[in-house]
Amino acid sequence: MPQQRKKQSFLHGALILSAAAILTKIIGALFFKIPLQKINDTAYGYFEAVFNIYIPIYIVSTAGFPIAVSRMVSQSIALGRYRDVRVIRRVANKVFWITGLAGTMLMIAASFFYPQYVDLSNARLTMLIMAPSILFCCLMTAYRGIYEGSRNMIPTAVSQIVEAVGKLIFGISLAAGALQLGQWQYEQGFKVFGKQAVSAEHALEISLPFIAAGGMFGVTAGSFFSLFYLFVRYHRHGSGITRDELLGAPRPHSTRAVFRSLLRFAIPVAIGTLATQLTTIIDVVSFQKSLAVVVANNGDVVRGVYQKAIDLSGTTDILAFLTGNRGIAMTYVNLVPNITLSLGISALPVITSAWALRDKAQLRSITAAVLRITILIALPSGLGLSVLARPIMKFIYDQSTAMVAGPQLEVLGFAVVFICLVAPINAMLQAMGRADIPAKIVLVGGGIKLLLNTLLILNPRINIMGSAYSTLACYVVMVILSLYGLRNVMKMPIRWRSIFPKPIFASLCCSVAAWAVNGLLSRFVSDGIAVVIAILSAVVVYIWVLLSTRAITSEDVLMLPKGQKIAQILAKYNFLG
Repeated sequence: MPQQRKKQSFLHGALILSAAAILTKIIGALFFKIPLQKINDTAYGYFEAVFNIYIPIYIVSTAGFPIAVSRMVSQSIALGRYRDVRVIRRVANKVFWITGLAGTMLMIAASFFYPQYVDLSNARLTMLIMAPSILFCCLMTAYRGIYEGSRNMIPTAVSQIVEAVGKLIFGISLAAGALQLGQWQYEQGFKVFGKQAVSAEHALEISLPFIAAGGMFGVTAGSFFSLFYLFVRYHRHGSGITRDELLGAPRPHSTRAVFRSLLRFAIPVAIGTLATQLTTIIDVVSFQKSLAVVVANNGDVVRGVYQKAIDLSGTTDILAFLTGNRGIAMTYVNLVPNITLSLGISALPVITSAWALRDKAQLRSITAAVLRITILIALPSGLGLSVLARPIMKFIYDQSTAMVAGPQLEVLGFAVVFICLVAPINAMLQAMGRADIPAKIVLVGGGIKLLLNTLLILNPRINIMGSAYSTLACYVVMVILSLYGLRNVMKMPIRWRSIFPKPIFASLCCSVAAWAVNGLLSRFVSDGIAVVIAILSAVVVYIWVLLSTRAITSEDVLMLPKGQKIAQILAKYNFLG
């Protein structure tokens, strides 16, 4: 018998990934995106337009293989086939070289027609600079899949931090450097990036594509250094499987057999991924095109809606200005889902193991825990973003941004709750071998989003707000259908009463507290102080209501590091459900 390896529990792994996600989001939002947004709104609009098309191309390039790798590794370990893990890694690396190169070439090809199609021709250089990061990220996910499948989330977490730091160092320095270089060239009487500038404003306009490209280089550099870290770590320490486990394991399957198994796992997930990204691409393109059309046909009406914000910002490119402000709002929308995504990543190997061993009790327990913890995080975050949207925008940015991005975030805050639920539910369905269900659901959601984008954004009075409304409607429908699908696959009822009522009540209490404290204090102190105290007050109220209503269960706490001691303390004061 091989010796038993020490594994991270589902929640322990999720905490590691969540901590890394929080840290990377702090680095990415507070020290990368926000400074980049402040360097120039229009340049950030180019960056955001390219990033919106990069994400679906990258995810299509990886298709279903990361999840398939994680699932195969988890299943191999559960069945004691430890030597298969090395074969899985070799096969995955070859596959990701091919798909990564294909994605990079697709991004390069897209750079020659996509910018013109959405009336942002200055974004081409940014697309070309980002293209190599698709290859780096594909190779990186091969290593992450191996570690996640063996229930070791630390390498993934560290690689995420390395990626964020690389993005920060290179992105901000090169974006700011491009701005300063353009100004210096104009002041010295030189051509600005090869073009003659007739004024300081013209010099800035010429510099904008290079500012955006500088910021994008940080993304490419960050992905390269993250891949380098994982490469070095794996070749020094391996996957974590012990020598005893390898010696006691049966003969591994052949490379061909592993490749066939990888395809068998990956193809259903890939279909779902392709459906997701197809709808994402359609959403991005329809949003950008609809916005371009409404600005071209009803520019005076659109400018009238945002005239004060336009005057305050001094922008001359209203399309890039509105795109950039949508990107600012989405920066905050994506903060929380990136954290709850870690719950799905961490739960996938555990659920795969329980499904393979037909352990229904474990399956039901983990499923309930994933939904409950996701709701505990998503509800207060989403509702809090909604009620404090404009104060937060005003505190971090300027008045013009608060006027444009703030109303979008008010609507999108409600959408956050549903966005957070989609990825963990999809991960659980994929772990149970039903990746086809998320694919069907996302096509329905994508159809809703496309229809509402077209109808609402083309209305000049609604314009960019139409994207916020369509996002909310899309994810509400997707969550309802996903929960129904999960229940049918498990063939067991989901304990709704143990998951939803108490977090909903606690979240409503903390949202009311945030709104009331901010509204009261803003009359006597600065907006920044008021919103910070409002957030802290909401956190205190939320924790107090959760403990008072015993919304946290002993099973949740026991999955934490040092969970036994924490559970004893909470049980002493009757705080556990």
